[in-house]
Amino acid sequence: MAYGSKALSYEEQDPLTHAHSIDRVNVPKLPITSDEGYSNVVKDANHNYWFSKQLSPTHFEVYVFIHRLAQLRTFQVNGSPSFYEYHNSICIACEGEEWNGWIYEFSKDDPRITHQWHVKGIFCDLKRKGNKLIVSSYCVEEDKAILTVFDGNGKNVIELEKGYSPINMMVEDHGIYIAALSISAAHQDTILLLDEEFRVQQSFLLDFSPRSIHSWNGSLIVHGLNGRTGKSDQLVYICSKTGKQEKYSIPSVELIECTNKHLTFYDADQKILSLWDHECKEITSMRESERPHISKVF
Repeated sequence: MAYGSKALSYEEQDPLTHAHSIDRVNVPKLPITSDEGYSNVVKDANHNYWFSKQLSPTHFEVYVFIHRLAQLRTFQVNGSPSFYEYHNSICIACEGEEWNGWIYEFSKDDPRITHQWHVKGIFCDLKRKGNKLIVSSYCVEEDKAILTVFDGNGKNVIELEKGYSPINMMVEDHGIYIAALSISAAHQDTILLLDEEFRVQQSFLLDFSPRSIHSWNGSLIVHGLNGRTGKSDQLVYICSKTGKQEKYSIPSVELIECTNKHLTFYDADQKILSLWDHECKEITSMRESERPHISKVF
């Protein structure tokens, strides 16, 4: 879902284990009394509409308008919600109070809460790998990046690097990549590669702050912030085998899609859509456009 998602990337991946974004949409009038205070409405693959409203500083109400039943249901959750869609379910990740996170899983065919989990720390990102739901968070008290893994065997909490906060995750066949920000000046920002047992196998140090990770032809692609300018104008290709980095300066833009041929950037101020060619390593086309609604997998 586009609303509230932490980071987006696009690959042709297994729809059973990867979340699909949901575009903001114009919808028919829904059976609610007022639009005041409601989030942007988003739609899932079953044509159900999801939105939320803040009830108090720490509690929100989630609404789902079920298309096939023409029925509105409501659920209360702890914290500000982010929506993620999978093949059979909707996951809502919430940043709760006092550095606690909450994950709610809903059946998509008959929207009801099927699971509810607590996550220690500040919620960062959520991914699926097979039957595992993987949540990254930052534990403030221990100053550590944390992974919490939920599966049929229950809950497993894995402590990662101390002094880092995870930002974005990318699931690959050979492991999981995590973009991590250094909390102190003593460490560099980094990309961590975890194996199937969630052990750190490799790290790639960066001289800028990563915001999202993508992949192309055996390389990682990292988009991030320039520490000197504060702009999102850094792009680096990293060979996943050798660690060799190729760094490029780009306009300060939003990266909205990665395909096997190009990256799609959008400049919201100028309303310019740009295509970056992987082979040429340069922008090959630009045109005026509203921000496109692109179906993504993340």
